[in-house]
Amino acid sequence: MFLAASPYAATHPKALAIYCSDGRFTEAVEDLARHLGHARLDTITLPGGPGLLNLLTSGFVDLDAMTRATTFLIRGHAIEHVLLVAHEACGHYRHRNPALSVDALRAVQLADLALAGEALASAHPKVRLDLFFARPQAGKIAFEPVARRT
Repeated sequence: MFLAASPYAATHPKALAIYCSDGRFTEAVEDLARHLGHARLDTITLPGGPGLLNLLTSGFVDLDAMTRATTFLIRGHAIEHVLLVAHEACGHYRHRNPALSVDALRAVQLADLALAGEALASAHPKVRLDLFFARPQAGKIAFEPVARRT
């Protein structure tokens, strides 16, 4: 048996981060959440991250699963703040768009991020929403704010 050093907290976090499952960004997203005042957060991590909230990018099955999971957490855990994070050099996007340049791929990701934000804002108007694009910079991860809705 392994006993984690982290204490169990009976209450749910008030923040939810939706981002790609690329493990190179996991700790940095947690750092971002702490920077924004959240000691803990709920997460939804799948390849493509918030892009799966866009039917044009994801397909119906992925969109449905992502929407249901997001709605469950926002309502069931009383989430007040959602972070949507896309990242540079995303393998999911590269796989789906192999002919695009790096700049064109980023443009697609940013458009999808905006559409995901609009969908969440429409479905959950009381939730604070922040959108970020993450990229490596000087051996760390930089988060560029894309949009904010409070």
